[in-house]
Amino acid sequence: MVFVFTIILFFFQIIFLMPHTILLIQPTTQSNSRTWSDYETQAASLDAICKIFETFARNKLPENAEFTFDINQVFEFLDKLTDISMMIFNAETAQYVPRNRSWIKQQLFEMFKSKCRHPEAGEKLIAGY
Repeated sequence: MVFVFTIILFFFQIIFLMPHTILLIQPTTQSNSRTWSDYETQAASLDAICKIFETFARNKLPENAEFTFDINQVFEFLDKLTDISMMIFNAETAQYVPRNRSWIKQQLFEMFKSKCRHPEAGEKLIAGY
C-alpha cells in the first residue's frame, strides 16, 4: 500500500509540480541557428539559460579572469537573441503553453530574487551561477 502511494505521489509531482519544458533559442537571424532543448522542469530550463549566458560571457574574458554578473547583463544577453521562448506542458489540458521573452525575463528575475533571499550554504548568488 505504501509503495502504491509513493508511486502515485511521484507521478503527481512529475505531472503537476515539475512540468516538462522545451526551450527554443534562435541566437541570430539565420534560420539554421535555431536550437531547442528540453528539461524536466521549468526551473531547470531557467538554470540552463543562466549557464548559456555564463558560457557566452566567459568566452569573452581572458582565461582565469574573475567573473561576476547581474540580472541586467542576463537580460541584455536575452534581448540580443533573435528569439527565445519556452513551451511548458500543462497537464490539465495536455498541451504545451507558449511563453515569450518577457515572461522568461520575469521568471529569471523571480528566481534570482528567491536565491538572494534563501541562499544555500556557500552558494554564490551572482558569480558562477
